[in-house]
Amino acid sequence: MTDHEWHKLAAALRDDSNIDGMVAAAADLQARATADDVPRLLHMLNDSSFFVREAAAWPLSDLGRVEALPQLLGAYQRGLDEGHDNDGFSAALIDLVEMNVVAAVPQLRKLAEAGSDADRENAAWLLGFCNGATDA
Repeated sequence: MTDHEWHKLAAALRDDSNIDGMVAAAADLQARATADDVPRLLHMLNDSSFFVREAAAWPLSDLGRVEALPQLLGAYQRGLDEGHDNDGFSAALIDLVEMNVVAAVPQLRKLAEAGSDADRENAAWLLGFCNGATDA
């Protein structure tokens, strides 16, 4: 995406006066994001908007970015702490680990052993979706 397209999309994700536009922007982001957009997507995981954070999670999942699990779980936990149900975010995380089990297990084990309490709990939860690749 060009810088102009990216800024337009990011603005639409934050425009809560146009819910349909926000949803369309999230779908557009998921459909169009490439590996070149990963730094921007990671930055979006720190956004104050839960919707923006969840919108960034899907393309990272689709791109198989298991190395982003620490940042994804941080954004996921922030949503939980804010009282969100995280249904969509949960689905993105589950898809990511189920489609990339071999790469995800070492990342999740690291988080389950050395992260914060929330990291450990969330990593252990995700390890449960690794289809026998781990005995955790």
